[in-house]
Amino acid sequence: MLRHVTLGCRPERATELLRSELDLEEFAADTGAMVVCAYSGDLDLTTLRQIQCVHPHRLGSSPGPPAFQVYRTGKEGWTVSGTIDSEGADAFATVLCTLLTRTATIRLLCHTVEFFDAAGMSALADAARHLPDRKVILEGTNETVRLAWELSGFAVPDIPVVIAS
Repeated sequence: MLRHVTLGCRPERATELLRSELDLEEFAADTGAMVVCAYSGDLDLTTLRQIQCVHPHRLGSSPGPPAFQVYRTGKEGWTVSGTIDSEGADAFATVLCTLLTRTATIRLLCHTVEFFDAAGMSALADAARHLPDRKVILEGTNETVRLAWELSGFAVPDIPVVIAS
């Protein structure tokens, strides 16, 4: 499936594109289809990086890979890789809020997550609290991520995030 997107310069467009890309990622994972997205038009660097974070593969000219990526891993959940920091915290929050509107519990497979900084952890906590009766499960986090989560005060009952080994 080929998806061609002509971009305008509206700032709110990045959030719309992220949500749309997540829909396509789920469609591809559920059906086995291959989706190729082609972007053209005015695209600022911030929007490009946000869109790239939900693509497992990319081609073309770009300044380098995004700091983190989120993509569907079959029916098991969503794989997260890289570093979730202040640069990508807003995009990460948008991704999580979008996923949590679709299902009560999301599994994030974090075997290749290197680190969450304070902004990344805040984005995770805020997204998890965004909708009532929702839960985020992080599987496979490293010891640094687990300790940082606890020491930062996020491991409390009112934040529905479970960090599993």
